Amino acid sequence: MMQQNNIKNLIRISALLLFWAGHSNAQIGVGIENPTNPVEIKTDAGKVIVDNTGRLGVLVASPKVAIDLRSGNNGAVAVGNTNKTAVQAGAGALRYVGSPAIGVKGYLEFSDGTNWVSFFPKGKPRIIVMASKTTQDTYVFESGTPAEIGPKSGIVQRRSSYLTNWTEKLDSDSGVPTSNFSPSTGEFIAPRTGIYFATFTFALQSSQVNTGGNNQTEAIWEVRNPAGTITQRVKTNNGYASDTGAAPNAVPVGSACTVSVYLNKGDKLRPFTWITVAFDGTISQFDISDSGAYNSLTIVEQ
Repeated sequence: MMQQNNIKNLIRISALLLFWAGHSNAQIGVGIENPTNPVEIKTDAGKVIVDNTGRLGVLVASPKVAIDLRSGNNGAVAVGNTNKTAVQAGAGALRYVGSPAIGVKGYLEFSDGTNWVSFFPKGKPRIIVMASKTTQDTYVFESGTPAEIGPKSGIVQRRSSYLTNWTEKLDSDSGVPTSNFSPSTGEFIAPRTGIYFATFTFALQSSQVNTGGNNQTEAIWEVRNPAGTITQRVKTNNGYASDTGAAPNAVPVGSACTVSVYLNKGDKLRPFTWITVAFDGTISQFDISDSGAYNSLTIVEQ
């Protein structure tokens, strides 16, 4: 009996092998009786095929590339996201980033084998900040007299003072409003690593310049890391005549500083001043005429 069962099993296996051998080179048709390609699938819109070279044509009778969607019938391809690194995904992989924090609504990235490289739909995203200053507000943060530290109205001579309470004109990332700039403090926080072009100007009300040979105004950009440590300061120093003489002699006083700085994500960029055009401790006022046209700030991501 056991021998008979073995013979029957052998016959069944042989029949299956013969059946497979007879169909291994046959075309497969779904909804099609006599397909001419190795695989043909009938749909309401047309045929999906795999030709003899292994190319896939979606409603395309003669695909020219590995996957050909160019039927002119609303052909499209959808790409999802992945948490794989560019190395894990391999060079040539494609993914869609649907929730970026850079101001655009979504973009594609491809793997070069090492990094994910972005395709931005409207060019490289850019941070743009514009503001003007129409108040006298400053904040003394460096002084030999600790009691002087704090908010002031105007610029205190020979003290390091942040320019505070700006009027924001624009704070944008690729056209989408953001909050990278704080008008109240004048501080900008870089949302991503890159090179930033920054400039600010200030002008004081015309006044006598009467402090001797060290008359100068300094416009300074300060960079701090996320921990608050100063990493660099870049300044412009404008000098003036040693003395304008007695009233009513007066001259306009001001300065500007323009820099290109490399900021890491989270670094803080902030303008401040140090001036000596009047007696020590004297407070000078900003010229806030024309809606603060003489006191302006611009930051642009390069």
